[in-house]
Amino acid sequence: MSLLFKPIKIGKLELPNRFVHSATYESMSERNGEVSGRLVGRYRRLGRGEIGLIIPGYFCTHPLGRTTHFQPSLASDDMIPGVKRMVEAVHEGGG
Repeated sequence: MSLLFKPIKIGKLELPNRFVHSATYESMSERNGEVSGRLVGRYRRLGRGEIGLIIPGYFCTHPLGRTTHFQPSLASDDMIPGVKRMVEAVHEGGG
């Protein structure tokens, strides 16, 4: 079996394989930065894809850090429920 399919530990985190989805910019949030249904669906599909580690990317953490429209935001607590839905979608898919 290829080394790519073998489990690996990173600190206390054990991954089922060595495939990594790196941080990307999807341009799929709502215009105000909320996580959209499309973005949740994308991460649900990634979770089903048996990727060992999924790193979501390009969230702004301050309003002044938002560089483009449709960039997801964590600049306020109002955005947490959408991000939680995204994470839960990955977990539901097995990620």
